[in-house]
Parts: sequence; structure tokens; C-alpha cells
Amino acid sequence: MIDLEKARSHLEELGLLSAAAFLDALLERAQRENSTYLDFLNDLLETELAERQRRNVEVRSKLARLPYKKTLKEFDFTFQPSIDEKLIKELATMAFVHRAENVIFLGPPGVGKTHLAVALA
Repeated sequence: MIDLEKARSHLEELGLLSAAAFLDALLERAQRENSTYLDFLNDLLETELAERQRRNVEVRSKLARLPYKKTLKEFDFTFQPSIDEKLIKELATMAFVHRAENVIFLGPPGVGKTHLAVALA
């Protein structure tokens, strides 16, 4: 048990807080599944990376100060048939960013321009 606490302490000192928090669960799973050391290490590091990415997205979303959180899955294309769903899905690939192109949504109020813009953001 002392070695476990020592390992957790080392993880925390290295700033791997999620890995430290999930250490017990991952060790139990590795033992139950008879995982190799390398599999366990990869699981531990993937857990840390996934949590860091989640926090990164959360912080960036707050900094963006978007009016609300919306996704493209929530958008009802049947409500607004004039919007080209295929084009919106192409925009979702974010290829326009890599090409340094702008996207402008034009239309009357209530057609979903803000929803789509927020979802792409």
C-alpha cells in the first residue's frame, strides 16, 4: 500500500493529477484483465491526456464567450430545408480554417445562423 501512495505522490508531483486520481481503478482493471505493463502505462497516460483535452476544450469554450452551447447534431435541418446539410457537414471538417477562408452566414432572423456558428465554434 505504501508503494501505491508513493506512485500516486510521484504522479501528482509530475502534474499528472488525473493519472493519480484514476490510478486505483486502472490498476484494478489491469489486474482483472491481466494487462501487460505497457498496456497499463498506455491506459494511464491516455486517461491523463483525455482529461487534459477535456479541460482544454472547457477553458477555451469559456474564453470564447459563446452565447450558449450548441452542436450540429442538435440542429434541425428539416425545420430549415433551405440550408444545405452537406455544405454544413463540409464546414464541420474545418477545412476552411486551414485554407484561411472566411465563412459568413446570411439570412433573416430565426433561420439558425447563430446556432450553426456556435456549433462550428
